[in-house]
Amino acid sequence: MKNYSAFILTFLVGLLFSTCIDPYHFESERPEWSLGMEGFITTLPKAHRIRLSRVDRFSPDFNGLNRPETLAKVLIKDDLGNVEVLTETTAGVYLTHEDFAAKIGRSYNLEILLNNGKRFISRPEIVVAAPIVDSLSYRSVKTATSNAMIDEVGVRIFAHFQDPPDERNFYFWNMQVSDFQMIAEPELNLNSPFHPTCPRCPNPLDCCRVCYYSERPSPPNVNTAEDSDFNGVYQNMPIAYIKDNGLRFKGIYKAKIQHLSVSQEAYRHLKLVGQQLSLTGTVFDPPPANIRGNLISLDEPDDQPLGFFFASDEIELETYIHPDRLEFLFRPQTLFPTDCRSYVVGIGITKPNDPTAIPADWKPN
Repeated sequence: MKNYSAFILTFLVGLLFSTCIDPYHFESERPEWSLGMEGFITTLPKAHRIRLSRVDRFSPDFNGLNRPETLAKVLIKDDLGNVEVLTETTAGVYLTHEDFAAKIGRSYNLEILLNNGKRFISRPEIVVAAPIVDSLSYRSVKTATSNAMIDEVGVRIFAHFQDPPDERNFYFWNMQVSDFQMIAEPELNLNSPFHPTCPRCPNPLDCCRVCYYSERPSPPNVNTAEDSDFNGVYQNMPIAYIKDNGLRFKGIYKAKIQHLSVSQEAYRHLKLVGQQLSLTGTVFDPPPANIRGNLISLDEPDDQPLGFFFASDEIELETYIHPDRLEFLFRPQTLFPTDCRSYVVGIGITKPNDPTAIPADWKPN
């Protein structure tokens, strides 16, 4: 009986190791990647940027996502036949000439010829004048979070302007790279815990208390509006929100914002992008989805490139946010740096060569 049981066990083990599993080969009927485009042009003369990338449709190992699309020919054309040829400066990034600017009343479209011969074109976008902003204001706000003990604190910026009557207007406010003071506390510096004579004793530093850093505020938020409910009415419109992380508003913060007019189609696209960025993972979120842009493939009608090229009238806005004028400030549990030059730069933050140097355009009111 024991020999019979041993035989059965040996047979089952051999069967286990000799069994082959045929892999299931999945073949997608759609292209392996799509073209991704980011960028727009405005009426301010500067080097406008168009970024091209390859966006994988299916990638089980998540390798190769958003690879830059290089060696493409990128053109911007207007309705009068003028052509702007963009130059690739870094991988996948194409720039116009530094004096290029769109003109109000003209329409523009983007043409792309990839190195593999694929051609893409955007639907034309007409530039509409943006109303002048009289002033900006700001105030601190608190928002409840999932943690009942801690509220989110931030600063909301408002624009004051007259919406033009008897016409449809669509707006987009885009946060730019902004400067802020990094305030340190050199007087609170302590000796190392391994100091030979006085571990952790007070040892105030001679430098440095105030530094200047730059950042693009995160998390990003897309601020748009359309005037169907306030056509022709003077506006006090919220145009930006900056989350307080405990460091941003310890000193003065210089917020820079683009005030842009956009088309109805661009507004709809940007609004959908904003909804996707605001997903929190709850059951109340709309389902995530690819957002169709205004690019068309001239070779494969079923191909759906991602991105929306638009042309806008731009007005540059800026305001200095003073911490002593904010009702709420977020105080983190972590200690502030004792030397502002030693601040560990995070994602999106730029440290200048000399952080203690005051920027040339720094003129707080």
